[in-house]
Amino acid sequence: MVESGWWQQGLINKILHQLFRLKILRQLFRLKILRQFFRYTNDIFFFFFFTPAHVTPALDDIEIIYQSSHYLVVNKKNDILINSNNGKDVTVQRQLRHLLPHLANPSLTHDFRFSHRLDYATSGLLCLSLNKRAAGKITKCFTKHHVDKYYIAIVRGHVSQNLIDVNLQIGDDIRPEWFGIRMVSEVSSFAKHCRRAHTRILLLQRGIYNDYPASKVLLKPCTGRRHQLRVHLSHLGHTLVGDYTYSNRCDVTPHRMFLHALRLAVPSPLDPFDVRTADPFSEDEPKNRWLPVENINTLDEQAFDTIKFSPVCYQVVR
Repeated sequence: MVESGWWQQGLINKILHQLFRLKILRQLFRLKILRQFFRYTNDIFFFFFFTPAHVTPALDDIEIIYQSSHYLVVNKKNDILINSNNGKDVTVQRQLRHLLPHLANPSLTHDFRFSHRLDYATSGLLCLSLNKRAAGKITKCFTKHHVDKYYIAIVRGHVSQNLIDVNLQIGDDIRPEWFGIRMVSEVSSFAKHCRRAHTRILLLQRGIYNDYPASKVLLKPCTGRRHQLRVHLSHLGHTLVGDYTYSNRCDVTPHRMFLHALRLAVPSPLDPFDVRTADPFSEDEPKNRWLPVENINTLDEQAFDTIKFSPVCYQVVR
């Protein structure tokens, strides 16, 4: 059971969001003097008095994890778009064009062939194909669900089960204020155009985030629906720490959303690879404000095998 309390920190933000929907506030927002306090993006409202300062990643703030003649894997920072039609935005596309200009292909819409996507707020491993043939091979791997992706996260509340298997379809949230922004599980009366979604969750640690109960988990999406991990975790009552959208615009105090693409294994016949990054949510990093209290599973090869193969798990279905 998730304890209430942390969400109260975002109560003022939620009230201001409702006020902002009024026409007069929208007009006032156009005044430059207010833009230093407000940001309005995709109908999501941030009040900077109550949220951590947003730091825009620099053009050289990206790490190359793996590179061959066929594929490039980078470690994407959180809070950065993969690409954008606005040439002034700092995006992964612009970072790579700055760092590896010889690999940019001007005949492509966004210079590079991104093999998959990561949400704006999600950090971690992102793969690009460096030629058309490689792109075709990896697309087949993704289509046939042969690619193994693993994420690490810190969620609200203490997860009670060791291994959870979630089989819940995901669809669009048809409510006007959320349409195009948020997805929902099939159990919601607001769900439309639902598709199969399957996630496995392994509990690593129980602890405290900023004085409130939290858990560190390893996640394996077995399908690739939009916002799949965020929706399934929210359905379980364990929303990601810092997930503004799925906390109903209440979780505004964390410096980021605590979701990171940790490991990527691609069995491409051209160039198979298996890469991973370090855990960015270590208790040794002060800004994470994460204090583990109970260790359940160690983040090692056995943990990856367990989440992928173990039949012993808590089933969540409709």
